[in-house]
Amino acid sequence: MNSEHDVDSFGMLEPPPSPTPLVSRPVQATALSYSATSVEGDGNATAGRDLRIMRIENYYARGEGLEWGSRAHTRQRRGRGLQDREALRQLAHKYVSPLGLLPEHATEGTRTAFEILRDERLLVLSAPEADGGQFAGGLRLGYELQQNDPGLVVREELIDEDFQLRAENMLSDHERAVVLVDMRGPNGELHQVQLALVEFVRELERHRSFLILIVPHDQNRKFSERLPGRVHELGKPLSVEVFARYLTVIDAAGLITATETQGHLERMWPPRVKELAETVERRASRGEDPAEALRDSLLGQKIDLRAEIGKRQEAGDSEWLALLLAVAVLEGSAPEHIVNAADAMLKKNKLKVEEQVPLLRPSPYARLRHLDIEPFDVEAREFQQPGFGLEVLRHFWREHRDLQDSMLSWIGEIPKRFADLADEDLERIADRTAELAVGAGHQIALKLAEQWTAKDTEGNTSLQTPESRYRRSVAVRLLVTTATDTTLGTPTRNRLLTWSKGANADLQLLTAEVCGELGTEFPRIALTRLKHLASSENKEVREAVRTAVHGIGTTLGGARFLRYLSEWFDDATPARLQLLSVSASSMLQEQLADLDSATMSSFWNQALDKLPPEDLRPVVRTWVHTAAAAPIEQRPLMVEPLVQATQSDPRRIAQLQFASRIQSIPLGPLGNDPVDEVLFQLWTRLDEVDPILQPE
Repeated sequence: MNSEHDVDSFGMLEPPPSPTPLVSRPVQATALSYSATSVEGDGNATAGRDLRIMRIENYYARGEGLEWGSRAHTRQRRGRGLQDREALRQLAHKYVSPLGLLPEHATEGTRTAFEILRDERLLVLSAPEADGGQFAGGLRLGYELQQNDPGLVVREELIDEDFQLRAENMLSDHERAVVLVDMRGPNGELHQVQLALVEFVRELERHRSFLILIVPHDQNRKFSERLPGRVHELGKPLSVEVFARYLTVIDAAGLITATETQGHLERMWPPRVKELAETVERRASRGEDPAEALRDSLLGQKIDLRAEIGKRQEAGDSEWLALLLAVAVLEGSAPEHIVNAADAMLKKNKLKVEEQVPLLRPSPYARLRHLDIEPFDVEAREFQQPGFGLEVLRHFWREHRDLQDSMLSWIGEIPKRFADLADEDLERIADRTAELAVGAGHQIALKLAEQWTAKDTEGNTSLQTPESRYRRSVAVRLLVTTATDTTLGTPTRNRLLTWSKGANADLQLLTAEVCGELGTEFPRIALTRLKHLASSENKEVREAVRTAVHGIGTTLGGARFLRYLSEWFDDATPARLQLLSVSASSMLQEQLADLDSATMSSFWNQALDKLPPEDLRPVVRTWVHTAAAAPIEQRPLMVEPLVQATQSDPRRIAQLQFASRIQSIPLGPLGNDPVDEVLFQLWTRLDEVDPILQPE
């Protein structure tokens, strides 16, 4: 990083000292039995498709081969929500900054976007192109600030129908942040946001935080009139430089020169260039000529879908049409899955599927060769033009409306009909459904998610059968994607909230697993829904909630997690308080190095106010055992937040004394038991602050 342009050189930041941790080195606490059982399907480990298809450990004796063994996984990091520092570093390494964004790319007489953000704590960001890399530009600015103030957190906040630009919704007294809000979606809140921004800037100053607001380009003038000097229009960097950054194993400059494609590239904005580079690299890794891959992806003949499909319809070539749709959904899948899906579409349209004796029946591969449309590569079972499969689905949905019900039913039945799809197949079904829903409406995604989540048999009471987990994994990936989409996000998140408050155990479990994935990036949204699910009457749902909450806490760290969890105390049911107790106990034991005295004092205040004795005692017991495992000189520091939380109130002191009776009362700090020593320190301090015991 160029020191001439770092934040401190401008004399802007004087960050307050970081909260003092309660312990200065890791503590090996005694393991207590508060960890939750993980739900199968978490994680994102991937391997080759052929190896997965050949797996035999999930073989069930139905005479159909491998069944229900795969899972659709969500992406480990999608660059959304709460930002990972290493991911931001990698983004900065790849990012090609346009003119006017960072100080080293300044234009004479104009403040850069970074300088506006640094000086005003507010930046309104837009671009002439709808998808011009605005979000990545905002993250790059956040990284620049964070480099010079490591205490800054970079995070995105999502907006809902009742979104209000208020400090209590977006800022924290305990955390300085660079907050990104993307308002390019279909919402009517822009005017209210404009009105609230002036007051919100004062809150940004008080919280020593920053706001980057991404708005549609046609809103520039309105924001400029109300907030002069705080609007920045994102420029376009050189496309050849972007292409070279993402084409890592091929000489990008030589490839562009050889193919004479620079002019075409320079008409593209960075997200499209990045996609193109990744497509070329992927095809080259399969042995294709990079030059041919680039020309084909960039200059390939545009297929007139309307004309091609019309020609096949006139010829009555129903198999060709069904294969086209099947590849669009299952692109890259095994040949037998694609042709079987095509046959299912034919049956949906009441067309006869010709039955032949095995000796005369064409192989799936032979049938796929009938799909003689130029972008289709029969060997890879993929369309070579990026986005062509989605274009096929959107064409049929938009121009053949009488086919919509059949298409929706057909897509919904694929994970139910085929038990041996690979992980990537399930993931592609979810992704194509989400992409289709962007243009066709959120109802598609929600309807299919419900269909994939419903119990497989009426008589089965378990929600965790292999078949249920197989199908539900597709719904989880689908809803995690749509819940964070600019267009689909608000209705999806609203439906998840409705399901979390409902009584349908299938949908409750689906919501818990979706929130478990969302929570690492959007903890506020996830934990709000999980707190309702904590009161579910279904044991499997409560276990899924416990798993989700534990995973979120592990990712966030103890201090941040406890601050988010504090909302669970309000109007809590006994079941929610019990799960809160278990979750807090786990974090106090596992995340001790991340805790500070201010966070702990706030947590214990609420715990003494709201937790019943049976739930308070496990949390206190965990804390006492954790303190006992700490270095001797630091044990009094860990006892003190408990003492301060009593506020010298005899009732609260009695509560804490009762909750801390986890073994016989020690008469003094004698013997070698560190737990006895911590308890003696605690009870001695409680006596010292008890007003009843003070001399008159």
